[in-house]
Amino acid sequence: MREFDFTRDFSCTAIPREPIRDWRFGWMTGHRTRVIAFVVSAVAILLATSSLSPHGRPPQTSFEETISWLSLLWLGASVPGSLGIIGALLYRLPSDLDDMRPISNMICWRIVTAGKNLNVVLSTIRRCQTEMAKTPLARYLIEVVIDECENAASLPDKDPDVRVIVVPREYVTPKRSRFKARALHYALFNSQIPETAWLVHLDEETQPTSSGIKGVCKFIYEEESSGLLRIGQGALVYHREWERHPFFTLADNIRTGDDLARFHLQHRLGVPIFGLHGSFIVVRNDIEKASGGFDFGPQGDITEDAFWALTAIQKGLRCAWVDGFMEEQSCMSIIDFLRQRRRWFQGLVKTVLYAPTKMRWRISLGLSTAIWALAPFALVYTIINLFYGVEIPLFVRILASYSFSTNILWYAIGLRVNMDEHGIKNILKRIRITLAQIILVPVFGALEALGVLWGLASPARGFDVVEK
Repeated sequence: MREFDFTRDFSCTAIPREPIRDWRFGWMTGHRTRVIAFVVSAVAILLATSSLSPHGRPPQTSFEETISWLSLLWLGASVPGSLGIIGALLYRLPSDLDDMRPISNMICWRIVTAGKNLNVVLSTIRRCQTEMAKTPLARYLIEVVIDECENAASLPDKDPDVRVIVVPREYVTPKRSRFKARALHYALFNSQIPETAWLVHLDEETQPTSSGIKGVCKFIYEEESSGLLRIGQGALVYHREWERHPFFTLADNIRTGDDLARFHLQHRLGVPIFGLHGSFIVVRNDIEKASGGFDFGPQGDITEDAFWALTAIQKGLRCAWVDGFMEEQSCMSIIDFLRQRRRWFQGLVKTVLYAPTKMRWRISLGLSTAIWALAPFALVYTIINLFYGVEIPLFVRILASYSFSTNILWYAIGLRVNMDEHGIKNILKRIRITLAQIILVPVFGALEALGVLWGLASPARGFDVVEK
């Protein structure tokens, strides 16, 4: 095993240092006013639109009465939507990222891969090196954790700032965990990095940005200064392959919006009541070791991130928000999109059922997952309602309009962030993209629901690795 000099500074080896002022959050001015105005306007427009069409006949039979009241399925998203609005309103624009000075702690970019998308992994390694050279705020090491395979030999382990950790084929955790959880558990106890180094977990396609590096360094500095040593997470953007895959970029804008809404709220509260993403997790090495690692067995290795988050909270750890962005990559086909959502749904259900934590840490995730499970039934009901024509109670129509408006809001917030990060400034182009986003929201909602329905009808037997 190759030895590393962890005191060496690799941050200026790739390209000359440059000024570190590219923070692009100017859109946040008036953000809270826009959030409220958007929801109010959307509800008004939806109600006005529905008033122009026939409301249907009053229910005459018990069956028709049932059909009418099944419209309550539309209201599921109003609860997470309301929580998301609180999170969006609580968001505050960081004003000091560009003033961030170098920190003394080491950053370890830990990339986990099964070795099937090697070109993507290589791209992420080079992006880490380039961005750390542009934003030289910390010593760093790039760790690539890969299952034993032929592709492992193609990784650049001769680079002084890269270390490859190969997980042996015969390695078995005590609880027989599989997939990414197995690799993470092996790396945690076979890495050479110092105990006080801070890990930034990345999926193989997740790449750092300048704002993300500044945000991570700010977070580390504050946690070290306060002694809280919390688990951090920030927002992900999905614009990198916009030109090649515009449909799926628009489909994933809801995830950026949700990051700045519900996920921001939970990090303000200090507890991951909605789980964690598996990427852009920031945690100190000794804290992750103290959490016990990722050996959860088959019950917790589908969404090991959410399972680990709950077990960490049970042990007294807390979480906090990290400013800045990391760039993710969207799926490239509808089948992969559906597979991804199916895996998330299945994994969250297992987390809620089997995570060894007190009920109070699981109940919120359980409720949000249950609401998600209603999505395909709400979709089916919507189709039936279009043809059956039974009158819907007024209060249901009002709340349904509100619920749908919050869903559109997350797409709108995510769209604006991703357009800004992608450098789309032309007003006409932004208008065209915005219209496409709004028109396609029902399509994206249907795809999300179909992913859940697939999970309910035919659970996956393994860990679907989608092409990116």
